[in-house]
Amino acid sequence: MSFPTPPPPLETAPSYIRCAPGSKRVSRRRICLFLDGTGNSFGSNITNLPILFSLANEDPTKALLYYQAGVGETIATHEAGWMPSKIYQKVSQIIDEGIAYSLGDHICKGYKFLMDHYQPGDEVFLFGFSRGAFTARALAGMLEAVGLLPAGNEETIPLAFSIYKRKTETILFQSGEQKETVAQGFKRTFSREIEVHFVGVWDTVSSVGSIIPRTLPFASGSSWIHHFRQAFALDERRARYTPQHWIGPAAQADRDHSADAQPGHGHGGDERPVTTVKEVYFAGAHSNVGGGEFPYDGDHSPALSHLSLKWMVREAVEAGFELDTYSVSTSPIFGPFVDKAREALRSLDKYPDLDAYLDRTMENNPEANELMAATVYLAARPSPQSTADALAPRADHLSFAIEEKPEEVKDKLSFGARLADFYARISARAMTSFWWLLEILPTIKVAQRADAHGKKKVSFWPNFGRGRILPSHPNFHYSVLERMSAAPAKLASEPGNNENVPEGSQGYKPHARFREGRGMKDVRFVE
Repeated sequence: MSFPTPPPPLETAPSYIRCAPGSKRVSRRRICLFLDGTGNSFGSNITNLPILFSLANEDPTKALLYYQAGVGETIATHEAGWMPSKIYQKVSQIIDEGIAYSLGDHICKGYKFLMDHYQPGDEVFLFGFSRGAFTARALAGMLEAVGLLPAGNEETIPLAFSIYKRKTETILFQSGEQKETVAQGFKRTFSREIEVHFVGVWDTVSSVGSIIPRTLPFASGSSWIHHFRQAFALDERRARYTPQHWIGPAAQADRDHSADAQPGHGHGGDERPVTTVKEVYFAGAHSNVGGGEFPYDGDHSPALSHLSLKWMVREAVEAGFELDTYSVSTSPIFGPFVDKAREALRSLDKYPDLDAYLDRTMENNPEANELMAATVYLAARPSPQSTADALAPRADHLSFAIEEKPEEVKDKLSFGARLADFYARISARAMTSFWWLLEILPTIKVAQRADAHGKKKVSFWPNFGRGRILPSHPNFHYSVLERMSAAPAKLASEPGNNENVPEGSQGYKPHARFREGRGMKDVRFVE
C-alpha cells in the first residue's frame, strides 16, 4: 500500500489591525475558543474539543483559553439543585436542541470573551464541532460584519448581534454611488476591526435546530479568516447533519479543484490574502470524527476520532497554536511519539519533510517548541497507532444492526449487566427509529448555497437515509484507504459495543455518494 506525500506548506497571512494602520503591535498572544457540539459538555462522551483544550499552552502571557458547552447545554452559573429545576433544565435542553433558541447566546458569549480580552496583535483561533463548528463560523462572520466592540460594552452586544443577524445588507444611507449598510455604519462608528487567524472545525452542520433549522450570515465562509481547516464524516447519513462546506472567496473561485487555496490578492482592491482552505474526509459517522460517539476511556483505546484530532493539531500548530509540553507528553494519543520526535530532531537530514514543516512552523511562531511540533507532525503520519485508529469501531445511527457481544463475554456478565445491555440495545433501536422518522417525513432543511455566498437553499424532500454528496474531487484522509483495504475478518475482530455497527462480509465502503460521472478515480488521499 502506498501512502500520500506529506501536505504542502501552509502559507500564512500577515497579522495586522486594519482599523488602526499606524498602531504598533502590542501583543502576541493566541486567544483560543473551543465551542463544543450539540448537547456536549464534559461527561461520559467527550468530544475532541475538551481534549484539544487540555493540550493547549495555558501560559496567560502566551494564550487565553475559553471552552463553551454545545447548543442544547444551558449556559448557566450553577447546576439546578432540586427536582423541578432539574426537570426544567432537561426540558429546556430538549427544546434547545430542537429549535436552537440559545444559539445567539452562545455566539454572544464567545464574542464577549473576545471583546473583554482582545488586544491588537493577538491571533484568534476558533475551534468547534458540529453545531459548535457552526457557532465558530457564525462568530467569525459576526466579527467581519460588525467588528469587535471595545472592552466594557456588554450592553451593546445584543444590538451588534441583531444587526449582524438581520441588517448586514440593509442600507443606512446612500448618496450618489456611495452607500453604507447598517452593519458597515455600526462597525465604523463603534468597533475595532479584527481578523480570525485560524478556524479548525469538525463536521459543521448547515443549520442549527433539528425541528426548526436556523442559519446565519457568513456562517459558511468569511474573508476575515486567514486559515480554515475542516474534518468531514464520510459515513454520516442523517439529513439533520447535512454538512456545510467552506463557501468564501477562495472556495468560490475553484472549490472542487484545489486541495489548498493559495494566498493571493484581496478582492476589490483589498490586499488581504485569500483564505487557505483544507477540507478532508475521515471514515466514520458524525461523532466518530468529532469525538464523543462512544464512552470516554481516557483515550487509551484506538478511536476514529483520534485521526482527525491529530490532523487538526498538526495544522493548528503550524499556524501558531502552542501546546503544553507536559500535557502532550502524557497524552495517550501523542505521548508515544515524543521519543521518536526527539530522535528525529537529532538527525533532521533524514527527515526532510519534518524539517520543512518545522521551518514553516517557526516562521509562523518563532517561540514554538520544536519537540512538540515534531511530535504532532509524526503523530499525524502513518504509523501502527494510526492503523489501529483507522480500524476502530464506527457508528451508524440509521442502522438497526447491533454488534453482538462474544459468547465468552456474555457468560461473564452479571444479571444487572445483562439487563443494562438489553436496555442499551432497546434504547439504541428506539433512537434509530426516531432518526428514520426524520428521514422519511418531509421536513425543512436549510443550507447555504455554494454558488451564492450567504444565500439560503431550502429543501423539503425526505432524505431516506442517503449518504452525503461528495465534491467533484474530494480529499480522503489516508486512514480511509487503510480501512477500505482491511479484510472484513480484521474489522470484525476489532472491539466494539452496542453502538458499533458491524461492517458485514464486504468490509468497509464509505456511505458518501459521488456525483454523476465521478468515482474513486477522482479521490485524493492526503495526510
